[in-house]
Amino acid sequence: MRTWVALLRAVNLGAHNKVAMPALREALAGAGFADVRTYVQSGNVVLRSDHTAADDVAAAVRQVIADRFAVDTPVVVRTGAQLKRVLDWNPFPDAAGSRPHLVNVVHLVDKPSPAAVRELVAADVAPDRIAVRGLEVVIAYAQTSQSRPTAAALRRVGVDGTARNWRTLTALVELATETEAAGTAK
Repeated sequence: MRTWVALLRAVNLGAHNKVAMPALREALAGAGFADVRTYVQSGNVVLRSDHTAADDVAAAVRQVIADRFAVDTPVVVRTGAQLKRVLDWNPFPDAAGSRPHLVNVVHLVDKPSPAAVRELVAADVAPDRIAVRGLEVVIAYAQTSQSRPTAAALRRVGVDGTARNWRTLTALVELATETEAAGTAK
């Protein structure tokens, strides 16, 4: 079984898309996933599965959420190693070290076009900063993650995704590493 990290988009935001994490763990375990663990209430799941492709895991998790909670939300799936490579890349180490809650990683479901990436990186979002590599966009917000110029630039990428701050990403990598080690020991 492989260890996967499933990132649910837009769950538990106010009164919308309510998905209780204990019930989600139970539902995913009932659907055949193993060692299901969640982190905070914003839809971060580490689990093990016989699925060998991220798209298959994403589709299966999305279906469980739709069936059990009547919520249809995109699910982005990565391996712990993929997330670790983002941490190792760390295009904004100063901000990640001093303000990890203001450094967000947007995990995209598809690779954006080269033109969209060029436009995003060239966008004037100062004092915020943006870096892109593959399926990840890293944003170092200067003051708030609600920056309108940065949000507008991100929308022009034209690819769906979900964001996690640096602190959450670090915790998910640790959780995936622990889950992988526990699964290997079985």
